[in-house]
Amino acid sequence: MPKVVRFGVSLEKALLPRLDDIVRERNYSSRSQAIADFVRRAMVKKQWEKGSICVGTISLMFRPEDKDALSLIARELRKNADMVLSTQQMLIEGGRIFSVTAVKGCPSRMQALADTLRGLKGVKYGSFSITASL
Repeated sequence: MPKVVRFGVSLEKALLPRLDDIVRERNYSSRSQAIADFVRRAMVKKQWEKGSICVGTISLMFRPEDKDALSLIARELRKNADMVLSTQQMLIEGGRIFSVTAVKGCPSRMQALADTLRGLKGVKYGSFSITASL
């Protein structure tokens, strides 16, 4: 386990209740854990902006009756196979398909792939999230 260093943090009085709300909502064990998570997220964003290799997910939602959607998605994932770690499709309520693809690579390329996938005919919703830099 990494060594922990203690230091003081000063916040405006109005921010403390908001921080405590976030701690409760996200089930952090403490304010310190929440602040450490915020710092890690900021560091990932900085690495992303520098173009460091990162891992993330691309999530899509489409209907099976949009027959082209699945084949178009598969084609784009094959074209970018060097970034694809895994992909999974799940049938959910309302007959929709929820697809999650784990990706690894340069953030700008992953973002471009996510944008391409979200723009495919038949894809109703999509999101892209970078989880961590490597």
